[in-house]
Amino acid sequence: LGSSPFVKFLLHLLCLARTMGALRLLLLQAMSFNICAESAPTVRLANGVEMPMLAAGTWQYNDSQAEASVKAALGAGFRMVDTAYDYHNQAGVGRAIQSSGFPRGSIFVETKVPGCHLDDAVKDCYEDTKKVLHEDLQLLNLSHVDLVIIHFPPRASMILRTCYFACQQVRDQWRALEEFYAAGKARAIGVSNYCPSCFKCLDEDHKVYPMVNQIGYHIGMGPDPSGFRSLAEKKGVVLQAYSPLGNKPWKQGADPDILKGNFTTALAQAHGKSTIQVALKWLVQHGVPAVTKSSNPEHLKQDFDLWSWNLTAAEMQSADKYHTFGMPSFACNWEDEEVVV
Repeated sequence: LGSSPFVKFLLHLLCLARTMGALRLLLLQAMSFNICAESAPTVRLANGVEMPMLAAGTWQYNDSQAEASVKAALGAGFRMVDTAYDYHNQAGVGRAIQSSGFPRGSIFVETKVPGCHLDDAVKDCYEDTKKVLHEDLQLLNLSHVDLVIIHFPPRASMILRTCYFACQQVRDQWRALEEFYAAGKARAIGVSNYCPSCFKCLDEDHKVYPMVNQIGYHIGMGPDPSGFRSLAEKKGVVLQAYSPLGNKPWKQGADPDILKGNFTTALAQAHGKSTIQVALKWLVQHGVPAVTKSSNPEHLKQDFDLWSWNLTAAEMQSADKYHTFGMPSFACNWEDEEVVV
C-alpha cells in the first residue's frame, strides 16, 4: 500500500500544498515588508563599504517611538537606520532591527557618540569615548555597527568657532574610533559637523581618515555650502545630509519655505510629488546621501520613492540657485581651510 500509485498521488498533493503555503507566506511578507520594492542606491566609502543613499532617522524619538518608526521604515523599503548615543533610543532601534525578520547584514546601522565635553559621558576625550562606543553597542544589542561617527567637534570649537585650539581633543577622540574600527566593531567611521580646521587637525595625525561627514545640508543652501562639499571631495570624504528639510534655529521643525514655498511647490506639482520628495531628490541627485525621518508609514513610503524619477537639468540648475537659510555645522560654517595653521 505504501508504494501504491494512490499513496504517491496523496504525497504529491501534500508536498504541493506545503509549497503553496510557503509561497503564500513569502507573498504576505513581501506585502508587509515591501521586499519587492526597489532598493536605494548606495555610495562607496573610502574603505569600499557601500552605504545606502537614504537613511531613516530617529532624532527626538523615545525608545518606543524609535522602534515603531524603524519598523515602519524597514517596511517602506529603507535599509539604513540612523541613531545616536545622545538620542537615548538605541534599545528601541535595536529591537526593531532584531524583530524585523531581515538578515542583520541587510540593514546598515549608523550611530553617533557625543563630541568631547558636550555630554557628561565624555569628559575624557579618549577614555570616555571608548566607554561610550561600547555602551552604545550594548544598548543597540548588536555585535557591530556599520558606521559610527563623532556627533560634534569638541565643545571648545563650538565656542571659539574653530578646532584649531582643540586639536589634541579632536585627535584623542578620533583615536578611540580608530581602535573601535580596528577591533571590527564598526565597518566604517566618520564625523559630523566637522569644519576645515577639524579635518586639518587629523591630516597629519591619523591611521584611518574619516569616511563620512554628516552635516546640515538641504535645498536652498546651494550645491557647495560654505565649501564643505568641495572640501569633502578633496579629502575623499562622503558628505551625508541631516535636516534635509531645513532647520532654522528660530523655528521648530522643517523650514516652511521648503515645505510650502512657491519654488518647491511648483517643482513638486510638475512631477506629481510632494515638496519633501523634491527636497530629498535634489540631494540624492547631487550624489549626497540623506537622513530623513517620519513616524507615518505612508510618508516614509513617499520619502523612499526617489529612484523612479528625476529633476530635469534646468530644474536642478534653478534649485541650485534657490536660497533659504541653512548652515552646514553647529560649530564653524564659513572657515577657510587655507587660513588654518
